[in-house]
Amino acid sequence: MRKVCVIHRASIGDTLLATPVYRAVKECYPETELVVLTSHVGYELLNGNPYINTLIPYEKGDPIFPVIRKMWRAEAAVILDHHYRDALYAFLARIPKRVGRGKSFINIHIEDSSATLFEPLKYLHIAKQVGIDTENLELTRPVATASEKLYVQELCTELRHDGRKLVLLVPYSLAPIKDWEPEKYREIIRRLQEKDCIVAVTGGKEQFGKIEREFPMAINLAGKTNLRETTELIANADLQLCGCTAMLHVCSTTDTPSIALYGPTTPEQWAPRQRCKVISHMLPCSPCYNVGNRICHDNTCIQEISVDEVWDAISEFLRLW
Repeated sequence: MRKVCVIHRASIGDTLLATPVYRAVKECYPETELVVLTSHVGYELLNGNPYINTLIPYEKGDPIFPVIRKMWRAEAAVILDHHYRDALYAFLARIPKRVGRGKSFINIHIEDSSATLFEPLKYLHIAKQVGIDTENLELTRPVATASEKLYVQELCTELRHDGRKLVLLVPYSLAPIKDWEPEKYREIIRRLQEKDCIVAVTGGKEQFGKIEREFPMAINLAGKTNLRETTELIANADLQLCGCTAMLHVCSTTDTPSIALYGPTTPEQWAPRQRCKVISHMLPCSPCYNVGNRICHDNTCIQEISVDEVWDAISEFLRLW
């Protein structure tokens, strides 16, 4: 095919989980022009991706005609999300094959896959309908600029000036029901510091004050790096500990191992397949974060994870004994 358009205006984690599709396009159609319509945050993650020829950032309210012009008359549009607007834009761009899970303006409709299927495989299942397929599920790492790499290198030199191990904690997600208890993270920090490890806590700039209050004993890096710089920071760490968060997927694009704490969400669907130790009790009621339009307010599933379980995993990765 001469030109393929992939549309996926998603959040941080979902944007990265879709990157195997972009590689697969070039594997299957090496000479094709790959046009990707993404969100503004997706643009920060995908700018510089070696498989994408044209990257278009778009949010509702932005001018649409420049977008349609860049998508114009592609042979196929692979629509990875459910937004009817995305399928409409492909229709307006006169793209004859429009494949996706939605119904409006889609002419190759795909049923939703199993809820436990690994998320990149769901995206590839859609792309496969137009001949795009791969067995390579590795996520593509965001590309930092030279100045961003230099900034992180200087930051890490300051953090690790004496060569000690650096452990990153990401205690907060967008859904508090997925978060482990702060007091348990504090105990982990105490034990790591007893083993002479450097512990830093990361998060968005809006979380800086909360992290300062909850974890005053650790280094607070909230808001001090953008997404590409955060990727470089994680790549320079020895280990990351977090729940089901976007930073888990960012970590999986690097060689840094991670420990992921799962409660109401499904590890089979979301957890990285490599360099990741998943700790999950998976109670009979799991997953429960969106069943029957009811949100569970008792996250026993993740609070039952003990400090000792997590500490054993950390010790195994870092060889602290």
